[in-house]
Amino acid sequence: MSLPSLYELADEFKEALENLTDLDDQSVKDTLESLEGEFKLKTTNVAKYIKNLEHAASGIKEVESRQHKRRTSIESKIKHLKEYLRYNLEKTNTQKIESSEITITIQNNPHKVVITNEKDIPRDFLETKEVQSIDKTKIKEALKNGENIPGCELVQEKRVSIK
Repeated sequence: MSLPSLYELADEFKEALENLTDLDDQSVKDTLESLEGEFKLKTTNVAKYIKNLEHAASGIKEVESRQHKRRTSIESKIKHLKEYLRYNLEKTNTQKIESSEITITIQNNPHKVVITNEKDIPRDFLETKEVQSIDKTKIKEALKNGENIPGCELVQEKRVSIK
């Protein structure tokens, strides 16, 4: 036999309160104490279960935070080690290393525009929205086509590719 659920106890409690006028004083007292005891026990158990869930959620949140910090640290280490590889490969003028397990190559990144002085960029390359911004795509194309744009230069960086 299963115990009544909290909502069933709440319904019984409500029904008993509505019917109290039909009972004598001792019966009213006994009924309320009986229902109240069961109701308090059930609500206490539900509250304890909620506390357990909150504790579990808090633990999960803590683990998530630690995992986020760990992932960020690992990503930083990866970036540093790739730069270390690139530097040493370039230092020895090595473009590619192959083995049975892995291939390491130095590759050129796509060109990117580096704004050295926003004030020197001609208005043709400014894009007006609610906030003024620089159209780097337009500047990139112009620089690729050989145009000299004050305040800009076309830079091509390198990265390490590991396959």
